[in-house]
Amino acid sequence: MYRIILISLVLVSFSWGKVNIVSSTTDLAAIAREIGGEYVKVESIAKGTQDPHYVEVLPSYMLKVKRAQIYLKVGMELDLWADHIIGGSRNRDLVIVDCSENIEALEVPTGKVDASMGDIHSFGNPHYWLDPQNGILIAETITQALVRQDSKHSEYYMNNMDVFRKSVEKKMAIWKEEFAVLSGTKLLYYHNTWPYFNHRFGLIPREFVEPKPGIMPTPNHVDHLVKLIDEEGIRVLAMEPYFSDTAPNYLAKKTGISVLKMAPSVGGQPGTDTYLEMIEYNLKILLRAGGR
Repeated sequence: MYRIILISLVLVSFSWGKVNIVSSTTDLAAIAREIGGEYVKVESIAKGTQDPHYVEVLPSYMLKVKRAQIYLKVGMELDLWADHIIGGSRNRDLVIVDCSENIEALEVPTGKVDASMGDIHSFGNPHYWLDPQNGILIAETITQALVRQDSKHSEYYMNNMDVFRKSVEKKMAIWKEEFAVLSGTKLLYYHNTWPYFNHRFGLIPREFVEPKPGIMPTPNHVDHLVKLIDEEGIRVLAMEPYFSDTAPNYLAKKTGISVLKMAPSVGGQPGTDTYLEMIEYNLKILLRAGGR
């Protein structure tokens, strides 16, 4: 009995001093693990297979945040649900980090935003982590937060940041050559998740299965897409794992278009357990589907 207690105390002692981080999404969590390494414990609220726009607020999430030192938000109005979790945690010492703070936003609306436009975000499209260059900016923001929170390990965090940056840059150089054929490819997407990914890799989104963001496709819109696919020879429809595949499968049956289940977040598909694996997975399945 004494030995069991001693082992338990030793195991607990290894967790002492770690910075407890909770993030809204798996992408932020994955990058935080890269930077924090052995000195952090990281948990994500949303799963990689879950729509990050809509997360049910549960008491268990509040308890997780109550024990945390840092909360990582996506920001740009994507994870507004996180505010309810943070408020419910009653953690007055919590440091809230908006990981979008250094991102150059795409698709920022210029006029008034209202419900008739669908799920439009007034600060721009919030899926910025799908550009690997933005992954570096996210990592820098997380590094700064960790250095402030745990200054005695600042050199360790900064070294990990340097390793992460070099890893992304090395991959980017490889991807630029390996997936150059994808540049200029026309695609259909289910939801407007991918503008940062498109911008980085030269993909052209022609239209979306959703007539407006967050709005279910109508029969008229689906018929319009059938004509568009046939007229422009579009070969790939890319979608997220959490949307219904009823309309995509209908389009595939009518036109022969390939329907791909993409990984919009880390863990969104098998083999996407790290940030770089997630980006590469999406490039590889697009290439296998035939590029142009």
